Amino acid sequence: MKKRTRNRLILLIGVILVLLLAFFMIRGIVTGISSLFTSDIQSVEGYEELQSGGLTDEEISEIVSLSNYHSERSARYAAWDVKDAKERVMQVNCDMDLEPYSNTIIQEDDTDVTMLINKFYALPEGYVPADLVPLDKYACVQGEDFSCQDVEQIELRKEVYDAYIEFCDAASKENINIRAIAGYRSYDYQAGLWNYNASVYGEAYADEYYARPGQSEHNSGLCVDITFNGYNYNEIENYDGYEWILNNAHKYGFILRYPKDKVDVTRYGYESWHFRYVGKEAAKVIYDNDWTLEEYHGSK
Repeated sequence: MKKRTRNRLILLIGVILVLLLAFFMIRGIVTGISSLFTSDIQSVEGYEELQSGGLTDEEISEIVSLSNYHSERSARYAAWDVKDAKERVMQVNCDMDLEPYSNTIIQEDDTDVTMLINKFYALPEGYVPADLVPLDKYACVQGEDFSCQDVEQIELRKEVYDAYIEFCDAASKENINIRAIAGYRSYDYQAGLWNYNASVYGEAYADEYYARPGQSEHNSGLCVDITFNGYNYNEIENYDGYEWILNNAHKYGFILRYPKDKVDVTRYGYESWHFRYVGKEAAKVIYDNDWTLEEYHGSK
């Protein structure tokens, strides 16, 4: 009996020792992993800037793990007070943390049809696209169509022209007769447009609805303002046919550039008539995700 009790005691002590050993081993492994994790995070480029903004290592880990994280913007991510990591990074990538015109980058390469032209990205002074072609079809007529741009000839870049014709051909089969009221505008034309509206309505109004020279998409030759079936261009969203335009423009490479619910992203007022060419692939991504062009670039 005594021998059996002693054996049980030895067995119990052995089990306790094994459990204690396992405990310390697990704790050591966890501590080691935690140490490696912390060390790994601290070595990430931009860590110090993110930490200086009061972010925890867990929050920093979530931010730097995102595919669209850019280390050169780490201080801006830290300063932008949005809790959700994805939203924080996306919004900073869209320059929502900056004041308009505070940091202008000149777009020297115009080969990318998705290039940003907004209150932070500008075309060179005096820029003129090399491949402009006159719009000889589906264009408004001076004196007949409401708000037809007062230029001798509406022009678009060749790739945009081809896509626009294809778009309008498809729309006409739905009894939607699209007309361009504005296309390419020169640097000087845009300067006159902005200056006039600023002098009449004030700079704040001009900046909300009229781009400054060099920072207008019209200067790029990549966008077109439209109307259809003879309607006032700034009322087209109220008529049958507009829904088809919104749901099909991307199939031809166009996006609604300034949506009503994305004013805080684009920094421009809602424009139901302004369509920007970005190519079919990018247009589909933007349409499927309900993005703006800023968000398309911000996701990269």
